[in-house]
Amino acid sequence: MGNFLRDEYIRNVTFDEDALQVVSEYFLERASQLNATQPPESKDHVFVTYIIRFDNKGYRFTSFGDVRKFYLQAKEVERLIVSLESAESLRSNRLFGTYLELRLDSRDMNNCVLVASGDDRNWVESVFSGVTELIQKQTNKNRFIRNAWTHFLVQIVGVSLGFVLSLWAGIKAAPHLAFENAFVVSFLFAFLVFSNVWTYLNERIHFVLNRYFPNLRFSRKGKDTLHWLLQTIVGGVVLALTIFLLDQTFSSVGRIVGGFVAK
Repeated sequence: MGNFLRDEYIRNVTFDEDALQVVSEYFLERASQLNATQPPESKDHVFVTYIIRFDNKGYRFTSFGDVRKFYLQAKEVERLIVSLESAESLRSNRLFGTYLELRLDSRDMNNCVLVASGDDRNWVESVFSGVTELIQKQTNKNRFIRNAWTHFLVQIVGVSLGFVLSLWAGIKAAPHLAFENAFVVSFLFAFLVFSNVWTYLNERIHFVLNRYFPNLRFSRKGKDTLHWLLQTIVGGVVLALTIFLLDQTFSSVGRIVGGFVAK
């Protein structure tokens, strides 16, 4: 008979050292409860381990105190993993036995996951729900930026801007071209060039948004002022630029179409 398994991706959260301490205490409490049910001669005790990766180097510890020290000293914390695992799980490479793991990765959102597995369904459901509640308390506001509507807005604004720029380029270039339908040809050429440039620009815009509005952020006391300042500036600039470009787009289109109608 196979083990029960629960897993879930973690989205839009911020963890500081205190929140991580609470998570660690929960894992240790659960490990203590499991070990208390084992006879003294048992070789299937449960262990809690930690992995922290920062500044392009990583360490594995058995004490959260060591993790906390490096967490506060690091320039950038990249990844932190808290694991509860039985000896049987270790021996079988998690094919059997009991384990609970929380993976937090500030660089790869697909590596932010909570996993619980064991042969006791009630235990799996209980620990999974317990850690989930702790995670939900760390939810941040980045979900308002990291969603499909933001991608849609960036695409619409970008294409609209490209359309207006292409119209402007066609109007400026047409009088200097001595062939039929010079405006149409100039417009199509400019729009084709913009379409190829936009593919790269779109990627860079989303890179900036992901950089300043990450799926997971490791917060540290005394080191967050600059991040929040940059996040506020970027958010304000994006909003102001969006409003400005939309206003200019509709105004320019109105003037251009009005000019054609007047002719």
